[in-house]
Amino acid sequence: MADIVFAFDPAIDRPIPRLESAPAAVAEPVASAAVDALMTAAAAARESDAVALVLFGRVLDPQRASPAQAALLRSLITGLATHGCRTVWLAADADACADIARMLGEPVGLVFVTPHSPLHLDIRGISVEIVSAHGLHGVAAPPALATAADHSTPPADERRIVVGWDASHWSSERWDGDSVDAGHGWPSGISGSLSTSLCVWGSRRHAPVRAGVHALPALQARSPHEQVPGCCGMLSLLDHPSLDDFAPPATRRDLLESRSDWRNAWRELPTHHVAWRTLTIPSATGGDEELATIIWSALEGLALDPLGPLQIVRCHVECGTSVPRRVRVGEISAETLARVRQLYDARTFRAWCHEVVADPGESLAALGHSRSGAKPGSTTSFSTALADIVNAIENHPLHTIPADLAREAAWVALELIEST
Repeated sequence: MADIVFAFDPAIDRPIPRLESAPAAVAEPVASAAVDALMTAAAAARESDAVALVLFGRVLDPQRASPAQAALLRSLITGLATHGCRTVWLAADADACADIARMLGEPVGLVFVTPHSPLHLDIRGISVEIVSAHGLHGVAAPPALATAADHSTPPADERRIVVGWDASHWSSERWDGDSVDAGHGWPSGISGSLSTSLCVWGSRRHAPVRAGVHALPALQARSPHEQVPGCCGMLSLLDHPSLDDFAPPATRRDLLESRSDWRNAWRELPTHHVAWRTLTIPSATGGDEELATIIWSALEGLALDPLGPLQIVRCHVECGTSVPRRVRVGEISAETLARVRQLYDARTFRAWCHEVVADPGESLAALGHSRSGAKPGSTTSFSTALADIVNAIENHPLHTIPADLAREAAWVALELIEST
């Protein structure tokens, strides 16, 4: 059971990019994964008798939404409304609210929260305030938020929920977009109330959050760089069963006070329909047939649920810092993939091998000056110098280039030199 369900970054107008050479049994679940994840969250809200489904992050952009997408979302909202569940949409401002409402035809059950307009709900006799902390970073909070924050010890039957998020997403081999730190991204006007509020922070990136903040990933991951495949957050304000609904207000308050901390009544429910997985494969000295056999054995060892999410697998082949071997893996990867995919049966197997590459995360430390013994002027000395640069970045991270990206770029450079 849950009273409020939180869904971050559904992005139903931004389907996961199509996988090259994927059959329909793979391409179709990938294309519909974003919508299916939102439907799963809505079903969770309906089945748990939730009073509110909170949508935040990228949901559906009025500038790019298709009529079918708008109709689908409208149907979801009105369907929840018939079960007594409101859809709470956290938007940027009043203009955005108007655009969204117009796009959806002002459906029954849709309400909005903006950074300047918190929402007050009565949920099972409990007064709940939902506050948006998005877009207020580095500025003073408006009066409405400042007033809410001033009550550091709200009455036992009042609950405040503060929701923030960043807009970061993986693109062109790096994280793009707003990357506000969850530990410091709360606006000053409400930061003083965090100790008495339930705080939810949505992000596709894995970043540390301050104590007491619930970090929530997106409903559906879009790449293997997101550490959580996808889930929604579920919050219970009262002990169930639902007979509490008929208890007098004083009894409800007693139930609340009996809880050690209402903010701990939080759990997460998986919503993803596609999961990204990386398998590390031992180096094989043979050709594509031998490597395909090793990969298929590893895939069979996953013991996947035939009714579970589709697994998109990237295989990293260990090469033991051997650049010639890395080049060889690149040469046979296409043939290896073809052999592995010949064995795929969508009716009984839920893993699709998407890519075979030499492990981009292998350390270059063995090639550095401290261990390689390279002589100046030799070809090896370039490898050594490059390894030293990467090792320095790993030991002293730079803001301009992440260590993992520097490592991968170094291997690509060495492979290009080896293959020319």
